[in-house]
Amino acid sequence: MFSKRQQNRATSGMTLIELILVMAVLATVLAIAAPSLSRFFSGRDLQEEVRRFIALTKFARSEAVSRGVMMELWIDPDLRAYGLQPQGAANSEEDSMRTYRLADKLTFGVETESLDALGRAIILFWPDGSIDEQSVKTVRIEEDAESIVEIVRAEFGLGYEVQDEDKKSLAMSRQTTSR
Repeated sequence: MFSKRQQNRATSGMTLIELILVMAVLATVLAIAAPSLSRFFSGRDLQEEVRRFIALTKFARSEAVSRGVMMELWIDPDLRAYGLQPQGAANSEEDSMRTYRLADKLTFGVETESLDALGRAIILFWPDGSIDEQSVKTVRIEEDAESIVEIVRAEFGLGYEVQDEDKKSLAMSRQTTSR
């Protein structure tokens, strides 16, 4: 017969087979959940980039007013980058206030007629906080053909906002009824 000490030792731990079964169940659950999690996190990149771009437009307007100089928000679709600097500043480290790069799967979409000689689209903020009329009106940040967010100039011209689908469909219906 076993002593009490030997009985406690035999019943207190997990066997190797039990441990392998638990690991197999965990691996199966993770394999099933992984595609959903990757779609969730990739969609987050697009939303975070849109938030950051909108925040930079607000910061640019604020800087233009507080400094009393024109601020230039530039967008380079080829480099998938954008940034902020005082207008006319050379592209040096000290003059460039902010520079950002899009996440790996994201790209910019801007009208080709709004690109300058360097291939960049420009949004100019005047010292009174208004946006120059020649500035880009619409910027798209795209993840794929189905995941596109349009950022448009706000109705009163003092900032940019995410294009609301309701406003977009209303504007499209106005265009078709006016023709």
